[in-house]
Amino acid sequence: MNSGISQPAVHSLVAEYLEGGVSRRQFVKGALALGLGMTAIGSLLAACTSASNGQSATPKQGGTLKEGYDLDFSRLDPINTNWYDPAFYAVYESLVTNDAQGNYVPQIASSWKVASDGLSVTFKIRSGLKFQSGATLDAAAIKAVYDGIADPKNGSPLGSVWVPVASTEAPDPTTLIIKLKHPYFDLFNIVKTGYWDIVNMAFRTQLGDKYGQQGVDGSGPFKLTEWVPGSHTSVKRWESYPGTGSPFIQNKGKPYLDGINWLTILDAPQRAIQIQNGEIDTLRGPAFQDITRLQADKNLTVTQLKEWSGYFFTLNFGRTDLGFDDVNVRQALSHAVDRAGIVKALLFTHGEPLYGPITSADKSYTKDVEQFNQFDVGKSKSMLSAAGWKAGSDGILTKNGVRFAFEMIIQAESFNQQLGSVLQAQLKTVGVDLKVTSLDRGTFFNRAFAIPDSLMFFYLWPVPIDVVTLFVNSANAHGKGPNWSNAVIPQMDQAIAAWQSAASEAELIAAGKKFQLAVAEQLPFVPVINRDAFWVSRQNVHGWHPDQWNLYPYYNDVWLG
Repeated sequence: MNSGISQPAVHSLVAEYLEGGVSRRQFVKGALALGLGMTAIGSLLAACTSASNGQSATPKQGGTLKEGYDLDFSRLDPINTNWYDPAFYAVYESLVTNDAQGNYVPQIASSWKVASDGLSVTFKIRSGLKFQSGATLDAAAIKAVYDGIADPKNGSPLGSVWVPVASTEAPDPTTLIIKLKHPYFDLFNIVKTGYWDIVNMAFRTQLGDKYGQQGVDGSGPFKLTEWVPGSHTSVKRWESYPGTGSPFIQNKGKPYLDGINWLTILDAPQRAIQIQNGEIDTLRGPAFQDITRLQADKNLTVTQLKEWSGYFFTLNFGRTDLGFDDVNVRQALSHAVDRAGIVKALLFTHGEPLYGPITSADKSYTKDVEQFNQFDVGKSKSMLSAAGWKAGSDGILTKNGVRFAFEMIIQAESFNQQLGSVLQAQLKTVGVDLKVTSLDRGTFFNRAFAIPDSLMFFYLWPVPIDVVTLFVNSANAHGKGPNWSNAVIPQMDQAIAAWQSAASEAELIAAGKKFQLAVAEQLPFVPVINRDAFWVSRQNVHGWHPDQWNLYPYYNDVWLG
């Protein structure tokens, strides 16, 4: 096989074909897209046929899937949550989604048409749909969600990416029209995400702050039964689920599983232990030092994907006494970070240094960002000295009687704590005293929106520039959103405006490159590393297919053998 072809992607495609997740024709199309020749494809198909002989492909009804998760759980409210977790893919649906090849395909919408001038998109909505409560899910219900996102009083963390939308209209139950202020090619990337999942707004208003915790009302194949932060989230099959509109999902009826139980496992080594012992059936995010062992376990299937997201840390521009408002100081601290060393030591090479705001998984990624933020302790010290910082008796820099000392908050999880300790040690080499404080998820986000000195964050988003704009847009500074550095940089705002007004994919990619270079140089936050994404399943799990284009797998087809 060609060494340039992604072996994990091929293995994932083969597994999906064996499980019935893609047809023979789709398999050939996917294999060609990966760069395989027809001879190699024929050999793979023959091997798949041989492997499936004598094996039952008949799904079984019943059972509860136990899935390990490497984070704590956020409330299941698309409009006002810090994060969307795997359960969103079970209890909610969106207008559209992506198939395994990255194509936009129907979910709640059955079709759509973009106006010739690019100023509106008309979606046809599947008729006869209901929310889990029995309430009608039609174009008016979807309009209510989108209007809610646009209303700042509802606290959507992503409201600013909806700014190009002029209005949403529902002229009849099966027609939804999104009107735009200007062409917005990125619109489909937005509405397919968890933050634009369709929720019954009347039920949400009825529950108030308890929505997403004590109850939800979506249209997905499972209903929420329990949400316990720090422990688990559980769902059960919605017996009245009408079936999916997504063509890549094979099961067109209600799900096979009785339910799903997601377990938060914050102690990284425990994740591998629990799936090897059979305590859980599937897993997201094993510890990187355990991956080789898991790959060698014949009872397991390990899926490796490129990760869209990366780790970064913020520097509060309000700390003018530390010079965080000075790009030279921010660059100096960035030069103190040995990104390649972190990838080797903590990721066991399962990742890459991050020199700009997004990772190489994205089609608009530009290697030009790699001219910035290279590891150079000598340059870091020189730049800090030029900014007026001098070493004190204890080796920590001082200026105007102020020690170069600040706090970084992180979420309590093993890898976060390891990375925080490494950053602490690396900054110490240039005379900076960093205190790392580990917090539970809820406390972390409360502190984050109060704008601390610094925080470390791993964002998670399938089109990363969309979410990164939130962290750097001046409109989100000063407590108005997740611009946790309070950064106000004109180059950022200009780059965001170009991204949000792109009328074609070519314009979007060009604007994305401009944005990346501006972030890499101006550093509204400091990029650190990108990790590979790993998913693990036991051999008794069928129809469970993590893919490159969706953050989490869909559970309609999953059954336990």
